[in-house]
Amino acid sequence: MRLVTPVPAVPSWTQRREDLKRIVVMLRAGLPVDQAFDDVAAVFGDGRDPAEDDIPVLLERFRGTREVPGHLAALVDAVAENQSGEPEVRARLIARANDALGTPACSDGMTRLGHLRRLALAAQDLLELLLPDDEEAAPCPA
Repeated sequence: MRLVTPVPAVPSWTQRREDLKRIVVMLRAGLPVDQAFDDVAAVFGDGRDPAEDDIPVLLERFRGTREVPGHLAALVDAVAENQSGEPEVRARLIARANDALGTPACSDGMTRLGHLRRLALAAQDLLELLLPDDEEAAPCPA
């Protein structure tokens, strides 16, 4: 008797050619989509705050360094380049992300965790704009 391993279902966001093209562009640009999703989940995923020791690491990943742009800057560039979403929504989300990036981590009584949440929320919104969850996606043409 031969065991058959079931093939996992293809996620809905891979069903449309335009979505696949956007993913290819992001991968070529070095956009850390998987890491950004993982880091957003680390901030909001399980309902618990990230460990205190993880906050500086996550802040650096979202903000970046002088040498390496962070998730948020890369997402802003990708959204602007790909013209993702409605122009008004795109402009609002980009402005919010740039505002979060321009704010020092602990200004005006904002805690490091509060700043991290602000960065992660901006990243999450940009990710959703780049890779919408379209339940009615049609398969890619052959």
